[in-house]
Amino acid sequence: MIDYSDLPFAKGSRASHWLEGRKRRKAIVDAEDREKTKVRKRDRVCRWPYCENCKAWKPPLEVAHVCGAKGMGGDHGERSTADQMMLLDRITHSEQEAHKRDVVPLTDQGTDGPCGFWVLDGKGEWCLLARERAPFYYEKD
Repeated sequence: MIDYSDLPFAKGSRASHWLEGRKRRKAIVDAEDREKTKVRKRDRVCRWPYCENCKAWKPPLEVAHVCGAKGMGGDHGERSTADQMMLLDRITHSEQEAHKRDVVPLTDQGTDGPCGFWVLDGKGEWCLLARERAPFYYEKD
């Protein structure tokens, strides 16, 4: 990549404004990447309980924004924190984004603490699949 930061630009030129925007975007992306690394270290495997996709085959894992979507315009670092994301396989993540699955944090720790996992059934009603006592430790009925 070409580094334009050391080139002299006239004050108020469009190029200097462009460079400042690039620096801001890079800082936001770097911060989000650091938070995603924290999530990968914390979870290490798909966090969805009894994940049928991970049992059948090993789809790639993705860091998912489960406490609110980031959106098309980005979130400027507001929703991209480790306590609002978790590691899910690609198929589960796509179903979660399509509002067929949902994750609800049960404490103020967000996804660093226990969560409830909900699934949309065939009738269009939400059913509780599992609830954690701590991450990866599920309550039994």
